[in-house]
Formats: sequence, structure tokens, C-alpha cells
Amino acid sequence: MTGPLPEGYTVETGKRTLALNEIVVRRAWRGTGVAHRIHEELLGGRGEDRVTLLVNPRAGDGKVQAVYERWGYEKIGEQQPFADSPVFASMMREPLRRV
Repeated sequence: MTGPLPEGYTVETGKRTLALNEIVVRRAWRGTGVAHRIHEELLGGRGEDRVTLLVNPRAGDGKVQAVYERWGYEKIGEQQPFADSPVFASMMREPLRRV
């Protein structure tokens, strides 16, 4: 992370956090809701309290991050995994399942 996180944020129990890597759908399926349905199906069967992901805020001119925000994610900070990588928005959705 490029800045401090709230106290206790990184404490893990082995069941607290699911880290999502990527959801990619073919161009022809984009905008149809299929990625959201896959995402919700994945999370619906999980027992973790929250889910996190990284997104390049420049991807799709900010549209990719906006999609995750519509899905209930909030930006919690920024992360740069490598010196030559982009600075990613670190996002979290808690609770894992929407109420």
C-alpha cells in the first residue's frame, strides 16, 4: 500500500478476506451483465467477510473502477506492487454478500 490503513485492517483469520484477481469476459459479452452475474455467483457461495481487488484506475478511462463501485466496492487506498507497475486502486466490498 502507498499509505497507511486503519488499525486492524490487515489482520487475517484465514476466513476474513477473499482476494479477487480478475473477471474478464469476451468483448461480445461486455455490457450484458454476464460479468456481474459471474461475480455474484462466485461470492454467493463464499464464507469470507469481505472481498478485495486491485484495479487500474486508468483502465477503460476509469470505467472499470466505476463498474466495481456500482457492484458495492469502495476504494480503500492505493497499491503499487512493483516499481514499474501502475498505481492501482485497492478496493473492498464488505459485507461480501449484498444485503
